[in-house]
Amino acid sequence: MKRLYDPDKPRFNPRSPVQPGRSSAPYFIAVLIAGIVIWSLQQWAMEDSDLPSLRPTTETNHRLGAASAKGDLRTIFSADDYPAAAWTRGEQGSVQAKLDVDERGQVSRCTIVRSSGHESLDEATCRILEARARFTPARDASGAAIEDSVVTPPIVWRLEG
Repeated sequence: MKRLYDPDKPRFNPRSPVQPGRSSAPYFIAVLIAGIVIWSLQQWAMEDSDLPSLRPTTETNHRLGAASAKGDLRTIFSADDYPAAAWTRGEQGSVQAKLDVDERGQVSRCTIVRSSGHESLDEATCRILEARARFTPARDASGAAIEDSVVTPPIVWRLEG
């Protein structure tokens, strides 16, 4: 009886870049260089953005000499905020939200712009931001408080241990 497939015998696949008896080092080096280039471009793009400092989504106020809303979100989340259902299911992820900030510096609306892939984490993010986040209100060119929008830095939900 003739075997159709012998696992001990290398097979030639004309579509595969890696063939029996040939070195795959050039492909590995090319992939490594491409990865470094992509990572460098991402780092460069992040350095040019104001994302960590809650950049305004509207540039009009900035061009008119107005000040954008400013706030610090690093202290409003704690381990106790992890949704119980998400913890039970082992859900983790990173969420990014756009916040509409009113003239008093309070969040009037939260919209998810990058989901964690888990509804419970996304909802918890907006619920906490709407309840706890406070900003120094944006100001127009004459100094009057105005509404503004900010995009949060990524908020990471990670189970420890």
